[in-house]
Amino acid sequence: MTGVQQRVIRVRVWDKPCDVTVTQKSKSVWVARGEYLGKDYETQDSTPGAAAKRWREKAEYHNN
Repeated sequence: MTGVQQRVIRVRVWDKPCDVTVTQKSKSVWVARGEYLGKDYETQDSTPGAAAKRWREKAEYHNN
C-alpha cells in the first residue's frame, strides 16, 4: 500500500458533534480514533464510514 490515507469525519454522539480521524490500515481495514468526554476510543471496520459509525456507537454505549 502506498501512502497512508487519512480523513476526518464529523459524527454526532448524543447530539454533540465530534471529529473522528479515520486512517486506512490496510486495503480493507480502516481505523477510527477520537475523543468523547475526555475518553479516547478506537474502532475499525472495512470502510471509513463504517469505522466512524462503529466509533459513534462505541462512544454512545460507554457514555450511556
